Amino acid sequence: MSTPDTIYAKQYGSLVYMLAQQKGSRLRDTVTVKSGVTGEECYIDQVSAFAALPRTTRLAQTNPTLADYARRRVALEDFYIAKGIDKMDDVRTLGDPTSAIVQSGMAGMGRQIDDLLIAAASGTAYTGKVGGTSTTLSSTQKVAVGSTNLTLAKLLSGLEILNGNDVDPSDPKYIIISSGMLTSLLNTTEIKSADYNSVKALVQGDVNTFLGMKFIRSERLAGGASTRKALLYTKSGMAIAIGKDIKSRITEESTLHFAKQLYFSMSMGASRLEEEKVVEIACNESA
Repeated sequence: MSTPDTIYAKQYGSLVYMLAQQKGSRLRDTVTVKSGVTGEECYIDQVSAFAALPRTTRLAQTNPTLADYARRRVALEDFYIAKGIDKMDDVRTLGDPTSAIVQSGMAGMGRQIDDLLIAAASGTAYTGKVGGTSTTLSSTQKVAVGSTNLTLAKLLSGLEILNGNDVDPSDPKYIIISSGMLTSLLNTTEIKSADYNSVKALVQGDVNTFLGMKFIRSERLAGGASTRKALLYTKSGMAIAIGKDIKSRITEESTLHFAKQLYFSMSMGASRLEEEKVVEIACNESA
C-alpha cells in the first residue's frame, strides 16, 4: 500500500502525476442522454412505427388506429468517491497533488458511466407502463463466438443484423471493442489490402471509423477468462439518465487536523432502449 512517503518531494521531482488510466467516459456521447431526472427512476417513452393504409375509394371514411406506445424504466444509482490529503502531505510536497487527484476522481466517475452503459447494453431492460416487464437481448441480436476472436466476418454479421432491422442509416453506429479484438482484425486472413490499411489506421489511432461504425476501444467489456463481448449499437438504441451530473467539492475536515477532502458524486442510470438497435458480438480473445 502506498504511503505519503511515496509522494514526498526528495530527488524524485516536484510534480505529482496520475497513474496510467482511462480518463473519463468514452461512451457518454455515444448514447441518448436524458438530463434533469428527479426521483429514483424515470421512464423513456417510445412510439412504434406507423403503417400507411391504402385509400381505395373517393370520400372514404378514415380508419384511425391507436398508436402503440412503449416505455423503458431507468433506475438511478448514486455513486461517490472521497479522497483525503493530509496537511503533512501538503507541507512536504513541492507539487500540489490536488489537481492530479481531482483528475483521477473525475476519471473514476467517467469510467463508472461506461460500466453502467456496458452492463445495460446486454443486460435486462425493464418495459411496460410501470417498467415491470423484463426484456432481454434476444439470440437474433447476437453473433456467436465460434471459437474465434473479432473478425471481419463477425463485423459484417453484426452490421447485417442492424441493417436487417431497418435501422435508420442516419442513426450513428458505434462499436465497443478491446485492444485484443482490434489487433485480431489485423491478423484476420480475409482482410484485403484496403481493409487491412483501414484497420491498421484504427490501431494506430489515425482514424476511428470502419464500415460506417465508429470504433471505441475499452478494456471494460464484460466476459469470462477468454470470451468477451464486443457491443455494436446506434445512438438511439441506448440511453443514460442523469439525476445529478458529476460534481466535485474540496473541503477541510476539522476533525482530521483540517486535512483536505476531495469529494465526487453523481446519480445516473442506463438502459437499452430498443433491442433491434443493439448487437452483441462474442469474441474468444485467447484464440
